[in-house]
Amino acid sequence: MKKSLSMVLAGLLVLAFGIGVMGCGSSSPAKDASSSGSATLDRIIAAGKIRIGLSLNGAPIGFRDDTGTPMGYDVDWATKMAEILGVKLEVVDVDGETRIPALTSGRVDVIFANITGNLERAKTIDFSIPYLKSGIKMITPADSTYKTIADLNDPSIKVVVGRGTTGEDLVLKGAPKATLIYVPNFTDQILQLQQGKADAAFEDSTIVDYAAKNSAGKLVAQEKQYTSDPICVGMPKGDLEFVRWVDMFVSWQITQGFQADTYQKWWGVAPSEMKSLW
Repeated sequence: MKKSLSMVLAGLLVLAFGIGVMGCGSSSPAKDASSSGSATLDRIIAAGKIRIGLSLNGAPIGFRDDTGTPMGYDVDWATKMAEILGVKLEVVDVDGETRIPALTSGRVDVIFANITGNLERAKTIDFSIPYLKSGIKMITPADSTYKTIADLNDPSIKVVVGRGTTGEDLVLKGAPKATLIYVPNFTDQILQLQQGKADAAFEDSTIVDYAAKNSAGKLVAQEKQYTSDPICVGMPKGDLEFVRWVDMFVSWQITQGFQADTYQKWWGVAPSEMKSLW
């Protein structure tokens, strides 16, 4: 029954998407009735699987449980997308440095990898409407005297960040004299702080707040939030019809309550209001 419902929903999404692309009174040549109008979507359905890049190194966005099974907010979204399409989910583990190359190289079809949609990245990949809102915050050892980014602008102060992340860009602009330590994921950022090898780290508030809450009092999420960031699905350039389908997918999950329920599941509180298109 669940699989049948998923197939119906997938069909409705593809049908609605196709109608939107064709438009009323269109004089364009008729397309094959079996085609969605998106080469990417057709290929995914024909293959029976979707390859989704997931960053599995920062609970509750994405992580692995004790058995190695992918878990988290982004994983739930990826699972829902595969379910709606009626295809198998193939998880490809990516991080802040490899998530965009995974798209541009064709290694994945989409990414749910806690990535902020911005104009600079949009030169390289396409983004959906946001499926989460967050902002960059600073996390430090609990006994730290550093409270804001302005306190870090000294070469003796070590700040651990991910290369190519919004956090890195923030520190380069707000504390250019600080010594940067680069690590591939947020788990390593936390380890550097706990081992006394770094004085501060910057990441999305959703991850920072969760890490501080579960650090047994050893870490603290500083109060100031430096950005208001749209977290979006990332897709390769070149198939705007697929972007439209993903936009509709995200919008439906917001209006149907899936986004709110999933946020409540992982953070225990209601999310900030999200905007939908449909």
